[in-house]
Amino acid sequence: MLRALTITASALLVVGLLTAIPAGNAQAQESAAAQAAPKKKERKASGTLSEGTYRQLERIHDLIGKNKNAEALEKSQALLERVGNDYERAVVRQTMAFIYVSQNNYKAAIAAFEEALKLDALPQQPYEQMLYNVAQLYFQDGQTDRAIQSMERYFAEATTEPPADAHILLASAYADRKRFADALPQVDKALAKVKEPKESWLQLKLALHYELKQFPQCAEVLLRLVSLVPAKEDYWKQLSSILFEIQKDRESLAVLALADRQGFLDTEGELRNLANIYLLLNIPYKAAQILERGLEQKILKADEKTLQLLGDAWTMAREYDKAEAALKRAAAISDSGEIYYRLGQIYIEDERWKDALEVLPKAQAKGIKKMGDAAYLEGVAAFQAGNRKRAVEALRKAQGYDESRNNATQWLNHIAQIEEAEAQAAIAAAEAKADKAEGGSAKN
Repeated sequence: MLRALTITASALLVVGLLTAIPAGNAQAQESAAAQAAPKKKERKASGTLSEGTYRQLERIHDLIGKNKNAEALEKSQALLERVGNDYERAVVRQTMAFIYVSQNNYKAAIAAFEEALKLDALPQQPYEQMLYNVAQLYFQDGQTDRAIQSMERYFAEATTEPPADAHILLASAYADRKRFADALPQVDKALAKVKEPKESWLQLKLALHYELKQFPQCAEVLLRLVSLVPAKEDYWKQLSSILFEIQKDRESLAVLALADRQGFLDTEGELRNLANIYLLLNIPYKAAQILERGLEQKILKADEKTLQLLGDAWTMAREYDKAEAALKRAAAISDSGEIYYRLGQIYIEDERWKDALEVLPKAQAKGIKKMGDAAYLEGVAAFQAGNRKRAVEALRKAQGYDESRNNATQWLNHIAQIEEAEAQAAIAAAEAKADKAEGGSAKN
């Protein structure tokens, strides 16, 4: 992005060469432009071309137009040896520079421009344009420091308002040297000079703010980019990320939801991220819907992680049947028994004893961190389901773990008390029955 500027010979010819070899009328136009320009340090240099030199340059330009650059360069070199003053030498050097540019020989072009500048013979406007051109070439050739020097000299000596592109060139060079704080004002000046910002300029501004860790300003630039190029999905995603970074969670979600409606979110990570933000903001139903859609469209894999997240979302949304279905699918494919254990806890809370007895042994078989707690819950469920023998077996197993020993012991004691009470009640009932039978025999 920072090296997006390119230079073509034709562009340089249009803005530079055609104004640098004036005949009489062109000279008058230069003089008028100089008078109209805001005064800074107006150059006194002036000059005219002899009739012969002017005609030779016309022939050279004709060769350039026909793409006969080698011949044009040869004639330019010959003309350079014959011209009679520094102004003519500067113009010929400039012509040679443009030929070198057309041949992509930037180093030779730079040398020709610099030689022309050293002569100090050009009027103000061609001189300014040459400073600008050589700065572009330095940057294109990777000589960033020299490009910066030339642009700073150009801005210091220009008597006419520099174009917006000149600010962008200097900003790009500063950025290339990691002088981000110096680059940013140049971009802002460029943007202030145009009605419609260029996308690449806003991209540069965004990059500079980001490097300076000015994230609120990044969000502002991304808003402009979204408005300027609404079909570019990356800007929507970047805007959502930046808003989330500066803790504007709801704004981040709103942007990401808009991007989703436009079909911009089509990867597993993007849909999962959207679902997580919905969950973070306590909008679980929407999170579950996003996950369900991703599974249906095969964007999301029906793996343990996704199904467990879906179960969490439906649970938070109080859609318990849907949560249970998702968690059962997750538990079945998990290498761990943790999800089965979680289901067992849910069933215990809902007093669904038989369902708890189905999943808790599976949790223990696959292995979980709290094996003792799972055995303890199995014992409770078995007791409540009327299977006292299984309850005692499970609770005795739970006694073997530190985390569940006390609870299991209390339940076993409770069961023992019940059984003792039942035994005593049975004895009492048998005795009462026997007494009743003896009483009847006595009467007979």
